[in-house]
Amino acid sequence: MKTKSLSDMTEDEIVHNFMTLAALQKEASEKDKFATYRRLYNQVVDLANELKNRPGDRRGDLLPLLAHDNVQVRLMAANETLAVAPEAACRTLQEIKDSNWFPFAADAGTTLSAFKSGVYPRPDS
Repeated sequence: MKTKSLSDMTEDEIVHNFMTLAALQKEASEKDKFATYRRLYNQVVDLANELKNRPGDRRGDLLPLLAHDNVQVRLMAANETLAVAPEAACRTLQEIKDSNWFPFAADAGTTLSAFKSGVYPRPDS
């Protein structure tokens, strides 16, 4: 079976794949499978970039994932929606940081600090 290219996917398919791959990232992180985690991370970012490049910037379609049960799904959704919904994304990042669930809390805290200092998201985000 041939995999659909990103440009052929609907927004719903992209969001579903984003959620699925981010959940797999959490599993890889917990099992210290860092190469798998990195590969999945790159795929999740590619999905977010596809949404960004669509007419009207469709990254807002990721906002429902800010309430997902999986902490990694929430973290990745928050990271990828900072440019389009900063208040909601920051709220989610703060909740993850406050949970003290590491390494996710550390990642959320670093992203929040970078965002507040103006370093993240990049102007082209």
